[in-house]
Order: sequence, then structure tokens, then C-alpha cells
Amino acid sequence: MRWEKVLIVLLILNLASSVSLIFLHCTSCGIGFGGEASPVLYAASGIGSGIGNNATSFPGNEKDSIDDWDLIDSQPEETRREPVPPLEANQSEGGSLPTAEPLRQQATKSPSHAPAVPISPPDGWINYTSSRYPFSLRYPETWMINDKPTGSARTILHLTAPPETECEKTGTQCYKYMANMTVDVDPKPVTLLPDEYFIQAVADLQGKYSITTTSKSAPCIISGIRAYQIEFYTRDKRGNPDRSFMQYYVVVDGKAYIISYTGPYSTWENVYSENKGDAQRIIDSIVFRRNYLEA
Repeated sequence: MRWEKVLIVLLILNLASSVSLIFLHCTSCGIGFGGEASPVLYAASGIGSGIGNNATSFPGNEKDSIDDWDLIDSQPEETRREPVPPLEANQSEGGSLPTAEPLRQQATKSPSHAPAVPISPPDGWINYTSSRYPFSLRYPETWMINDKPTGSARTILHLTAPPETECEKTGTQCYKYMANMTVDVDPKPVTLLPDEYFIQAVADLQGKYSITTTSKSAPCIISGIRAYQIEFYTRDKRGNPDRSFMQYYVVVDGKAYIISYTGPYSTWENVYSENKGDAQRIIDSIVFRRNYLEA
């Protein structure tokens, strides 16, 4: 009879111990009696789940723990992750919003604003600097240049474009057509005002070559200095068109410079029109070295 009482007491103690352990185990998971544990949250908590090397089994609860392990292992991988609380829930419960990590944007190099590089003249051009007058220019290597004194006292530079040759069908005579450019200097101009000097020059041309007022003329810029340009053609003794001209007038530091490009007149492509583009680029390349006076 004593042994039966002893066994009953032991069973009661064992049962009480199991109940207390179960109560402690459930409260540690945040689950009270009357509620069923969620497999996802249980697996995420890592307590008593049997996951990992530090699994812990409780006496009297081995069967329940093993069943829970099987249930957890049967879940897909993505369901084992701890769910993120919804945004509305955090706001309604007065919780703080999760702090978002700042986006890391890959650094990009800002485009460099390099200064524009000036377009250089075509290859095959030669630099020329006058040894007597303060100017320089560029000309094609196919052109011939001469800066030695010529028949005119005012001509300081003479350039010649590649000539054009033509022979008569009968073969009795051949001709060579030339287009030239000259730079003349007027050391003592009647006026230092470019407008007045150009008007006087056009009046002299009308008296010498009988050019008409319909000739093209316009103001322009040479080496940053105000200048004037005119295009016209002359006539021979019989009144027929003879030669075409393109002239520029500019006054620099007390001297007047006249740049002239001329060639045989023709209504079709010839040596004058074929080399006119190069002649214009030569004029555009002229640079005057200014003489600065102390103020």
C-alpha cells in the first residue's frame, strides 16, 4: 500500500513538472494558453525549434517538439523568413516607422566643360610673318609667295594661285590664266577713319575703272578690326568685262592696308572662281600685331 502511494505521488510530481515546463515554454514564445503557435513565427524565433546545433529538448515534451520540427522542416524556404509588419499596423499602434537605408547611387563623372578648340586651317597651309610690317597670315602650299619689292611702291606682298592653262583646238596658241593676291599699304592715308577712307577709295575706283554703284560692298572684320569689302569687275578698251576683283580696306595704327584678289573675268568656272575660296581663307587668317601706346 505504501508503494502505491509513493508511485501516485511521483506521477503527480512528474505531471506537475511537465505542465510547468510546457507553460514556461509557451510563454517564452509569446503564446498563451488557448492559442495555437504559428509555425512561421515559431521557426523564426529559434527557441525550442530544434534548428541549429544548440537545440534544446524538454523532459516530458519530446513528442511535441519533434512534431513541431517536422512541421517547420516541411515549410517552404520563403515562409521561414520573419515577416515585415505592415506599415498601417505600425502607424495605428503608435510604433515608429522602420528607418529606410539611404540609397547608394553610383557616382558618375560630370562632363568636363573643356574650352572649344578652334578649327585649324586645312593641312598643307604655311605660316607667313612679314619682317617689315606687323601682320601675319596663312596660305596654301600650292600658292607662290613673294614679299620682295616689286614695281609698285605700295605692294608689300604678292601671292599667286596655281595657274590654269588652255590651248586652242587648232593648236596654234596656248594660254595661262593667273589669279593673284596682293597686300598694299598706304603709309599716309588722307583719313584714319575707316568709313571715310573706304568712301574715298570707292570714288577713286569709279574714276579709274568706271565701276558702277551696283558693285557688292559691305562692312566686315579683319583680325578683330573694322574693315570694308567690295567686289567689282573692270572692262577693257572695247567695253567688255576684263578682270574680277575682291578687295578689303582696313586702317591699323595709322596705316591703311588694301588686300586685293583678282583674276580673269568669266561667267563660267575659271581660275578666279576656283581659287576664290582659298583667297577668302587667306584673308580671314590675317592677324595684325597692334602697337600699344602708353596712356
